[in-house]
Amino acid sequence: MSETDRSELVRKLIRFILREALGGAAKPVERFVKGLARAVGLILAGVVIAVVGVGFLAVGAVRWLSALMPSWLAWALVGIILLLIGVSVTMTALASTRG
Repeated sequence: MSETDRSELVRKLIRFILREALGGAAKPVERFVKGLARAVGLILAGVVIAVVGVGFLAVGAVRWLSALMPSWLAWALVGIILLLIGVSVTMTALASTRG
């Protein structure tokens, strides 16, 4: 057996050992990454649906309030309410992460 054949055989043997050793660790990592990607996709879809829903509710509230007051005042009132809701949700999220 020549030196090049021997080195090629050693390379193949090392590749085989690494593939077998890392193959067992690759399956759980692959499952974890797939689960994480699925979770991120579902979270993003939920956020998009929630934002669209809040938008429709806000426009509906403005149209309803426009029957009672000037349109500009209805937009301002709904904007202020959404701002206050956003600030309170943000402060709640910050408080829950700190403690």
